[in-house]
Amino acid sequence: MEGTPQGYGVGLAAQAELLRAATKFDAKSSDQPFRDKYARFVLLRTADLVGACALFVKPAYIVAGQVLMRSMLEDLIKVLWATLSESNAESLCSASIGQLKGIMRANIQGGTARITDKQGNDHSAHFLKSGRLASSGKRKSVEAMAKDAGVIGVYDMFYRFASIQTHGNSVDLSVPNAPADVAVVLSGCGSVAKATGHTAIRWLLDRGRPNNKELVELLGVWQSRT
Repeated sequence: MEGTPQGYGVGLAAQAELLRAATKFDAKSSDQPFRDKYARFVLLRTADLVGACALFVKPAYIVAGQVLMRSMLEDLIKVLWATLSESNAESLCSASIGQLKGIMRANIQGGTARITDKQGNDHSAHFLKSGRLASSGKRKSVEAMAKDAGVIGVYDMFYRFASIQTHGNSVDLSVPNAPADVAVVLSGCGSVAKATGHTAIRWLLDRGRPNNKELVELLGVWQSRT
């Protein structure tokens, strides 16, 4: 089934299991806890995403595959940025807390959430004034991460295009849905997962990072600009 959507689906399912197993690899040292933590997180997340892509072997699901590929591209850029420094990785490891604070703050201010005690007394205003939901600052954009990591080409050539489908901005675009088109999308998902897995595993085992030439070879279809 090589070259068919079904063949790629089988390959992606196997790739997902390999990525999941890699989360158990011992790190070379114990002095980079945040980078190690984020590398393992991305390995597991990529395993889940590429495993889901393995199910999208029918033409009707081609958009879903494109949306998931965009998520994997973001993870690739983030793990490349995270492995630059412990502070980068730490900021990504704590990003969910800041985002949850922002969500809660917006809902309290908008009246769709309240902070109450057991008696039902509303303490929302006091909670907001306490600063416990204060913003931790503006998050770095994916584009800025790509520039810092020296992989703006990944962002420009892949991420930007994948964002069209992700944001539903393809009303006037035709969606190729022949089996060959599905195979191309699944192949792309596999390439991105391969690059992400390589980056995370290489960090864990060797404290190394792929250079642009190596990244080009892993992705297989594009020439970088820096």
